[in-house]
Amino acid sequence: MLYRIRRRLGSPRPFKKFLTRPAPSEIFEVPTEDGLTLVLRRVPPKGRPTGGPPIMLLHGLAANHRTFHFPRRSLAAWLSRRGHDVWLPNLRGHGDSPAHAYGWGIDEYLNYDIPAIIETILRHSEADKIQWVGHSMGGILLMCYGIRHDNPPIARGITLGSALDYKVGKTGFNQLLRLRPVIQKLVAFPFGTVTHLLSPLMGRGVSLVEGFNVWPSNIEPEMIREFHASCFHTIPVSLLQSLATTFEPRGLKLKSGYCFVEEAADFPFPILLVAGSKDAQVAVDAVHHTAELLGENARVHVRGKYQGDADHYGHWDLIIGRRAQREVWPSLAKWIEFTEP
Repeated sequence: MLYRIRRRLGSPRPFKKFLTRPAPSEIFEVPTEDGLTLVLRRVPPKGRPTGGPPIMLLHGLAANHRTFHFPRRSLAAWLSRRGHDVWLPNLRGHGDSPAHAYGWGIDEYLNYDIPAIIETILRHSEADKIQWVGHSMGGILLMCYGIRHDNPPIARGITLGSALDYKVGKTGFNQLLRLRPVIQKLVAFPFGTVTHLLSPLMGRGVSLVEGFNVWPSNIEPEMIREFHASCFHTIPVSLLQSLATTFEPRGLKLKSGYCFVEEAADFPFPILLVAGSKDAQVAVDAVHHTAELLGENARVHVRGKYQGDADHYGHWDLIIGRRAQREVWPSLAKWIEFTEP
């Protein structure tokens, strides 16, 4: 019943003209140890396979697989054409993956969803490791998973607009902290409903939400409207509280008290941290600080006008911006396709 409520609150579709379908993909079911069946998509390699590890592209907070498999601008399809085996999960409560009820946080992602998803990818691809590209919260989970495991089945990783410590630098999430006493009284926040209903107004210079998600001049107005109409869902307050621990003195932590910042040194595999020069959610300084926490395996790549790109980059335009395919995607492929000497 709660799942049906979440679907009604998080995924209304009155503005269907903004919704288009991405390219086809294979569908897999992923059973978790706590009794859910998540949805996992595969975009198999086109042409000659690279033979490299399969690539998992993981969405962020309240988002879904369309982050990386967006109509007309799909990083998943682009990597597939380069010969990569690409996998697109939906975490519990995101996209078409169910949830038992509101009440989950990063503990459930790390303890149940991620292990089941990785095991499914490895089994069906007959590989022993994956490569992981995470946007926003998807990148946070990548770093957290790596910190908790000495020898994880991950060859290389990329984060896009992600940090471990949001106290460093300026972030728009500070404004939400002021609403914490009000939000804590709710069970869930219907973010998908809000963005969908506001989508016709976006790309016209009248919405504050779009400035939080993109650098407006680096993405077409119709793209702004379409991804706000189709890419977001309801957020359980428990998840917001879980992520908000990043603002506490010891930083991001699990229910057990395990603190990721304190355990971040000697990160076990190479990771590229990509930052947008005008990302309203994650400051460039926060990304650099995160790289320092992770140690010698971490590298930072800032995208923006001051770094030689045609325009600045925000949070989502790192993936679906008007220049992303030309300026950002090739640098991601270069990291993914690196081979040890």
